[in-house]
Amino acid sequence: MRLELAGPLARLTLERAEVLNAGDARFARDLKAAVATLGARPEVRVIALTGAGRAFSTGVDLTALAHGEVGLADFIAWEDAMTAMERMDKLFIAGINGHCLGGGLQLALVCDYRLASDEALLGLPAVKECLIPSMSLWRLPRLIGLARAKELILLGESVSARTAERYGVVNRVVAAGDFAPAFEATIERFLALPPASARASKVLATRAFDVDFEAFRKEMETLLADCLESAEHRRAMAEIRARKPRAR
Repeated sequence: MRLELAGPLARLTLERAEVLNAGDARFARDLKAAVATLGARPEVRVIALTGAGRAFSTGVDLTALAHGEVGLADFIAWEDAMTAMERMDKLFIAGINGHCLGGGLQLALVCDYRLASDEALLGLPAVKECLIPSMSLWRLPRLIGLARAKELILLGESVSARTAERYGVVNRVVAAGDFAPAFEATIERFLALPPASARASKVLATRAFDVDFEAFRKEMETLLADCLESAEHRRAMAEIRARKPRAR
């Protein structure tokens, strides 16, 4: 995979186009290393994640798996990377430019926003390979509800991008010809957000189902205080004062 760093923006591109960006043992290790690098870069606020060629990712490399070249440790490394992405206070934007299956969809699910081409197919076929789709068994029901999640998980069948949008798996679908500019515009929208409030909002929203109300409120108040004291908040208020001076 290719990791490019440019100030507040990082681009992580999955680069096994010859196998539709399917992941082998090295892929799992490289993903974990790339995520660790991102975690160590405080200046990075937004990560654009996409796949080279005509797919986002088709998940585990089944040929490597069938030949005993992928094992439990590799699945765990892949999940370690995804869990770190989910818990990081940086924003991950998935550009689903093509097929997004199995571990590829699992990877997209831990991102904070998912933009898909209308030519993409999405699915979790693990059950057909006598596997289970890792922690998407936990994430997907929370995202789209138990009934739809069970449909995708238990049948293991792919759905179109438009159906995935209707189910709530992706945020937005655009025509394939418009995908590249739409992805760049989406990245710019997230980069334009004040860093303090964007980070706090992601951290809290990610924990919304895991913490009781009173504990969540205490965390919220702490992060709200940080926002109120931030330079970004002062700039935002100064801009409001400049636009709307108080009537005398």
